[in-house]
Amino acid sequence: MVEAVNVMTNVKEPFPLPPAREYCSQTVSREDAGNGGREGPLPLPRAGEGWGEGRLWALIAILLLAAGCTNNVKLRDEELARIDEWLPGVYDNRPQVDSDLAKNATEIHTPIELVMLPVSAQIIGEHVYYMESRDSMNPRRIIDQRIYSFETSADKKAIVQTLYRFKEPDRWAGGKRRADIFRSMVPDDLSSASSCVIKWEFDGLRFNGISSPASCRAPAEAGISTFLELRFELEPHELRMSERSLDAAGNVLVGRRDDPLFIFRKTALETE
Repeated sequence: MVEAVNVMTNVKEPFPLPPAREYCSQTVSREDAGNGGREGPLPLPRAGEGWGEGRLWALIAILLLAAGCTNNVKLRDEELARIDEWLPGVYDNRPQVDSDLAKNATEIHTPIELVMLPVSAQIIGEHVYYMESRDSMNPRRIIDQRIYSFETSADKKAIVQTLYRFKEPDRWAGGKRRADIFRSMVPDDLSSASSCVIKWEFDGLRFNGISSPASCRAPAEAGISTFLELRFELEPHELRMSERSLDAAGNVLVGRRDDPLFIFRKTALETE
């Protein structure tokens, strides 16, 4: 309940604002604006007929909500453009590995070369990347291949990342050197965990993305229900990533228990 000020008499009167729906993605009903439940745009008042103060305040509230949605859409578009600028490139985690060795760490991070290649795959989305990781000590050994897709969340409050795996990974190996092959990619070439949502938010310096263990399921380990924890942190020249499987109590089943983030420094802006 929000108090609305009567501009004619300067007397405050309580007036309920309409429900905070997603006005930028749904049609506003006349019921929300005090029009008897009939859907469609609001009619202009006829000659000699006033809007009515409650109806006027409802309309003002709707316009303010719509303006807020417009601002959210603009912010998300700017963030997607920033991801498109920051993410592509070739990375490795050699400085992290050297640091582990220098301090005699019990568990050394695997040395990895990582490629983030923007690809044209309109059938998947507009902001799509091919990710390929290789063993830095044996570049012929591919560790992982995935497709990442970014888009604005339904509530316009964050960027949502979807992860896809290839059904036939060998077919797409070496995509760094032959990016055109992704133009032929269709949804049936990929598999995804549709319930696994990774929301990215920008804090002014970096993007932070994390999955919800409550909704992101991993393959069962020895019959035990497990959850997938995914984390991403992106800056202009650095990408940090981690992936672990957890049980219902939050115990780590697969992945590093300590220092789980792999810190990748960008070594080349171009992937070719």
